[in-house]
Formats: sequence, C-alpha cells, structure tokens
Amino acid sequence: MTALILLALALAGAQPAPAPPPAPAPAQPRQLFLFLFRPGPAWRAGVPMRQQDLRDHAAYHARLLREGRGFAGGGYVGEDGGLAIVRAADLAEAQAMLAADPAIRNGVFVAELRQWAPRFHSAAPLVERPAAGQ
Repeated sequence: MTALILLALALAGAQPAPAPPPAPAPAQPRQLFLFLFRPGPAWRAGVPMRQQDLRDHAAYHARLLREGRGFAGGGYVGEDGGLAIVRAADLAEAQAMLAADPAIRNGVFVAELRQWAPRFHSAAPLVERPAAGQ
C-alpha cells in the first residue's frame, strides 16, 4: 500500500517532504564551582555582615539562581564570609561570573574559586524546611 502511494505521488509530480533539521547538538554540560567569600579591603571591621554593603551582591546571586546558574549560597554561621555553589560551562565562565559579582567589584569580599565534583549527594532538599505551623 505504501509503495502504491509513493508511486502515485511520483507520477503526480509531488515532491517528498524535506527531511527535518538535525537535532541541535546537546549543550555542553555545566560543571559546579565554589565561590569562597571572605572579607575584602572594603569590609567595615566590627560591623556585622548583615550590615555590610551586600544588597547588590544578594540581588546578583538571586539572578544567578533564576537563570539556573546558581545552585545555593549563603553566609557562614558565626563567622564573616560565605560561599556560593554555581554552574558554569568551564573555568573561564565561572571566573567571569565571580568577577561580575558586585561585592567582588566593590571590594567588600575577596573570593577563592574552586571547581567542585561531588561524589556523594542526597535526593533530599539541601535545606530542610520546618513543617507548616511550626
């Protein structure tokens, strides 16, 4: 039956449908990097971290989260500084992300950049939330 339809189309001068475009190449897998923040030259000594000039830094990392490039981040408990876990295609992209951080640009923080390859992880959420009503 299929051969008969193809023969009828050929005799009628019909053109076969063009082949679909090739599937796009898979995106380069993103790797994980750590930004390890500590007080920089513009850090105001004796001033708690929550009172430092970090509003633009927080907005920047919130944007990275929305874009899927941020994974988690926050301040250390009981000490100044913090860390962020980010996703980037390569070291150059991670370096550019860190250099664009407002707290790095304005000197409130300095940071160390490390590539991270976790070997163990849990399917549970990174941060446990209290049950409703608690």
